[in-house]
Amino acid sequence: MNHRFSLSICCSLTLLYLLIACTPNPQSTVTPITQTLTPSITLTPRPTLMPTITPALPAIQTPAWFRDIVLYEIFPRSFYDSNGDGIGDLKGIVAKLDYITSLGAGAIWLTPIFESPSYHGYDTIDYYKILPEFGTEDDLRELVREAHKRNIRVLLDYVVAHTSNEHPFFKDAYGNLKSQYADWYHWLDATHTQYESFASNDVMPTLNHDNPQVERYLIDVAKYWMKTGIDGYRADYVLNVPHPFWKKLRAESKAINPDFVLLAEAWTNALAIKPYYADEFDATFDFPLYGDIQGSHDKLGNSILLGKRSPMAMDGTLTSVPRLYPPGAQRVTFVENHDTNRAMSQVNGNVPRAKLGTMWLLTLPGTPMVYYGGEIGMAGVKAKDDKPLREPMDWYAPESGAGMTTWHKPADRSNKSNDGVSVEEQAGKSDSLLEYHRALIAMRNANSALRTGVFEKIELDTNANVYAYLRQDSTASFVVVLNFAAEPVSLTVDLGATSLADGRYVATNALTKQTTNLDGLTLKLKFEPTTGYVFQLTKR
Repeated sequence: MNHRFSLSICCSLTLLYLLIACTPNPQSTVTPITQTLTPSITLTPRPTLMPTITPALPAIQTPAWFRDIVLYEIFPRSFYDSNGDGIGDLKGIVAKLDYITSLGAGAIWLTPIFESPSYHGYDTIDYYKILPEFGTEDDLRELVREAHKRNIRVLLDYVVAHTSNEHPFFKDAYGNLKSQYADWYHWLDATHTQYESFASNDVMPTLNHDNPQVERYLIDVAKYWMKTGIDGYRADYVLNVPHPFWKKLRAESKAINPDFVLLAEAWTNALAIKPYYADEFDATFDFPLYGDIQGSHDKLGNSILLGKRSPMAMDGTLTSVPRLYPPGAQRVTFVENHDTNRAMSQVNGNVPRAKLGTMWLLTLPGTPMVYYGGEIGMAGVKAKDDKPLREPMDWYAPESGAGMTTWHKPADRSNKSNDGVSVEEQAGKSDSLLEYHRALIAMRNANSALRTGVFEKIELDTNANVYAYLRQDSTASFVVVLNFAAEPVSLTVDLGATSLADGRYVATNALTKQTTNLDGLTLKLKFEPTTGYVFQLTKR
């Protein structure tokens, strides 16, 4: 859904205290290792004074598998067409599971697949019927089976804040006080002809979750589709559903499958997200961090990725906000989704900056999510109906061929033929965005330190647009340095003030395998503009 909640500064004294503790300091970023450097800047780390905060919530038990995967979001209508009608479908997703495997993703999330009058599906008519254009229940079961054979988990979109105004229950209740569904919606007048709706959109009337019948119906729907073997739900627009409903959903779904994941779309600030971890959800999307890196979900030109904002804007979210959440809480990081401007449009088509965003995404704590087409740099800027954000997946250079969807191909579309943005044009090319995604995802999948290791910001005494951090666990240590500036940077990073164990180290560029010795705990670097580097540190 299109959610226009601002990521505002919380007035709570708790979050204010946290943010004050992480007041941004000017910083700079790093580039490739060079054996010989001219002239370098020596950066002396400043100690970070962090308050010790006892989590307000007890630890929660969440599925461990969800921490280890990369999530891949699919808009089914646009992904792959198996029967030639121009519309993507479930069998089409099955046909492309090997591609998803080659990308390295360990789970897929499908936006709504149930019967709906709209192209996007976020206004449900029948919760028990898959949209015929997408296939059947048997097709979903096949998708789950084939995905599981490849160690890919499957999440469905769970949209229960509202229905379509064409839902038979709503149609029966509209203007009919004697309807058995009269109390299933939020009415604004005595005649039941005016009603609450999502974002004042009258085609999406809001359900009354305080009605036990509504609660029972929606939870039974969730349990019904669990029988297909799916691995979790992404719950849409949780802010408009009472907390007791989510607690009951968690209790009943976890009783069936404790490893079932519940992921909340709570598009708001960190303090408002916090309650959704209290016996409700395993994970939430990290909208606060998305707001830091991109600036806005519907406006261009004010993002850290574009070099227009200081990377210090991420400090509070990365270092302090997690302390608000209970131990075990999981977060999904992302640079784009089906409701936001495409990341490639956010960086004005600049591939190096898109790669920088990819490295940032795949080396941070949390579960990273890639939106279909993001791996090849598909563009798209928000419009009234958001179709530009959901254009057909570009499989081939000429935009034609087996499986290409054609449901939305206006002349003014963002992604066109022979533009370098397709799987065909990028596969096998070492410098392409697609292969960059594959390499970084493979690196993350192979190293627990990059999946679940400790995150530690490295303080740099510089005014340059550079951000650096350490990711490590008992198996490995990595230093990530990101240069968001349009100029090259030479610098020296002193790791002596970090938690890195004393010793003599070799730094290896994790992508190019180029190595250099550290001088003590000092790492000398020379960065190209808008470039990021990941160095694995090993003792020598």
